[in-house]
Amino acid sequence: MNKAEVLKAFNNQIETQVPFSVWHHFTPNEHVEATASNGMYAADLSRESEFVDAVHPDFIKLMNDGYFTYQLNNVDNPRDLKSLSKIKPISDDDVWLKDQGNLISAQIKSLSNPAVVFSNVFSAVTLFKWKLVADKPEIDLAQGDVVFADLYTKEPETVINALRVINGDIKKQIRAQHDAGIDGVLFSTQEIQDDRIGQDFFETVQKKLDSELIAEINAQNEIGILHVCGFGEATNHLPWFVDYDLPVINWATRVDGYTLGEGKKLFKDKVVFGGLGITKDDILYKGTRKEIQSEVYRLIDEAGTKGVIIGADCTVQRDTPVEHILWAAQAAHDYVATKK
Repeated sequence: MNKAEVLKAFNNQIETQVPFSVWHHFTPNEHVEATASNGMYAADLSRESEFVDAVHPDFIKLMNDGYFTYQLNNVDNPRDLKSLSKIKPISDDDVWLKDQGNLISAQIKSLSNPAVVFSNVFSAVTLFKWKLVADKPEIDLAQGDVVFADLYTKEPETVINALRVINGDIKKQIRAQHDAGIDGVLFSTQEIQDDRIGQDFFETVQKKLDSELIAEINAQNEIGILHVCGFGEATNHLPWFVDYDLPVINWATRVDGYTLGEGKKLFKDKVVFGGLGITKDDILYKGTRKEIQSEVYRLIDEAGTKGVIIGADCTVQRDTPVEHILWAAQAAHDYVATKK
């Protein structure tokens, strides 16, 4: 698809073709922090263009494996509340910011047809809970939610202060990514997956922090995608996110209880994106060509062709067959013509 046709969907217009895009991680563990010598940066750079050349997505969400967590300034141990209370903002020229800007610029230059390009930014809550277990790769990432709840129930103000500092650092990240040449940001956020942290925390803390980042995205970029992350079967109360001020919404249709069409109504006719499951039991990964095509057609039948983009609930499996991605893209592109 050409850029003008893709932008029709992002602008919530009637589409003559339905856009399609998915992505996957390029490294064994994206939560290992990138360093000058561990190959994460090089993998992000070289494999991005390889993936794009193989599957030809209608828009590109660049992968930044290795930059999902960062060094909290002046904090020796984020799981220790006394240490966490000493947190300070990172500098404007922090290596975490500079490397991401350099990576994005290099990734864009490596693409033969950059089309519409997004980068990835996570909420302060997500970034912090991942940081809590980042030095323990053998531990299930979901344990970060448990540790977060442990800390918050002991000293909520210390945790809130840390989140505010992290939020300020993410604002710098958004600006650095914008300066590197992106067209928009996919903003990933998620509720804390622990029963001790509920709607009160979400409304009084997380939502306010997320809204600050969304305001920064809207000030810096033309397109913003809200990704309510359901990776690993994490669940979210989708109605809590209805007034998040981004024009495109992506969520886990398989676990959050709303189809694409239902989500379009819930989010008051904003652009919706996704629909395909991401596990090895889902059709995109294991289906035949006919099954994948039928599933894409079913999604568009239900959601329509105005402000609808087909993709996945989240990042797809690393070994998803390339031909399966191409079959799904072709079905999305052919849908309107087959209905005439």
